[in-house]
Amino acid sequence: MSTELLTKLEFFACRLYVAQTDITEVNEMRYQLFRIKNENIDSAQMPPCKDCLKMHAVRANYQAAIWHRSLTNKPRVPSPIDSNGWILDGEGKLTVNWMTGPMAPDAILEFLSCKCKRSCQLPSCQCMVNGFKCTDACILQTCNNMKVEEANDDFVDSDSDSDDE
Repeated sequence: MSTELLTKLEFFACRLYVAQTDITEVNEMRYQLFRIKNENIDSAQMPPCKDCLKMHAVRANYQAAIWHRSLTNKPRVPSPIDSNGWILDGEGKLTVNWMTGPMAPDAILEFLSCKCKRSCQLPSCQCMVNGFKCTDACILQTCNNMKVEEANDDFVDSDSDSDDE
């Protein structure tokens, strides 16, 4: 997909969410909608990020190419894996590749939080709804969705018992 086509697609997506806007980049549109709504916006009300939009366009383009070849006898069809928007999961099944980068920078994920008071459960826990682990910023600190810190086996305690002493 060309950069020019992706730029036009971003402009179109921005106009779908706010008809009269000067914003032409979906990531900027997401930020502005989030800011205007004072963080009280559901993720379904926001345009996809640039990475997700690009991956969706790649998958749609691949599907259109398949349909374009539908009347051809023995069409040559490229693999859907990787560059065409799909990946193989651990069981070898074809699944959608939603994005190529991380969901959000680690610094941002540390500040996300839910407002659960008794237990974190779907559909009320916003961390779980969005596929995140609960963080130190969450109100409830004893839920089953908390991120578990991995122990570092490389750490050597200098005060450990030693036979040399």
